[in-house]
Amino acid sequence: MRIGEYQKLKVERESPHGYYLADDEAEVLLPRGLVPASTQIGDELEVFVYTDSEDRNVATTRRPYATVGQFAMLQLVTLTPNGAFFDWGLEKDLFCPVREQIPNMKEGSSYLVRVYLDDVSQRVTCTLHLNKYLRPDGEDLEPGQAVKIMVSGQTREAIQVIVDGRVRGSIFPDEIHERLNVGDVRDAFVKKVRSSDGKVAISLRPQGYRAVIGERDRVLQALRAAGGYLPVNDKTDPAEIQKRFGLSKGAFKKLIGSLYKEGAIELEAYGIRLRR
Repeated sequence: MRIGEYQKLKVERESPHGYYLADDEAEVLLPRGLVPASTQIGDELEVFVYTDSEDRNVATTRRPYATVGQFAMLQLVTLTPNGAFFDWGLEKDLFCPVREQIPNMKEGSSYLVRVYLDDVSQRVTCTLHLNKYLRPDGEDLEPGQAVKIMVSGQTREAIQVIVDGRVRGSIFPDEIHERLNVGDVRDAFVKKVRSSDGKVAISLRPQGYRAVIGERDRVLQALRAAGGYLPVNDKTDPAEIQKRFGLSKGAFKKLIGSLYKEGAIELEAYGIRLRR
């Protein structure tokens, strides 16, 4: 059985406690209270397999908040001298060994954890030491590439994120346009991969030409709302452009250049004007 994963298993036989499901090598109990209505011998069910309180393999049709290899925000429900237990959506709470904890944890609080399969006990467990599962460089990522991120923390310099579940990344202040909390998941884009060490800068907005196209309608709408004229152009201070549109000066210059070429705006000495 693949512990900590979803898998499709065949219903082999019934017992007083439920149904036994099997693959080619082993079988596992699906407790009676979790058996879907109208289940029959020979059916195939998708289940999640983990271990019960006596370390026996058991199947469930419920879906945990995270499976082996995934990160998730989980609530700490019990803290003991021997380990912590998190609610992960299943009948049995998820165990976190003492060595995998961080200081000053409190029951009732939520923490970002990574779920893994313990090699010795073959029990699904979790850790709060995330960096050992993340690469510090994104040398296989390209600027402009679409990615999925999860917020993992914050420093004075940047918001720390997990990129595609495998790489450390940062969102710097000039790219933060909304409140972000640990555990938040967003679609994002690679802004830069630093050549010296491969560190990844992330943006929540599309990059390059896609950024220009994506902001076109918003700039035109702002022009209409302002009566057809805005006192910004390619000579405006980058901080003012960032404040108004959330764009870098380079992206803004590309955008107004594109709007000018298509005949949507006029470029004036101190601003841009909507063509009527």
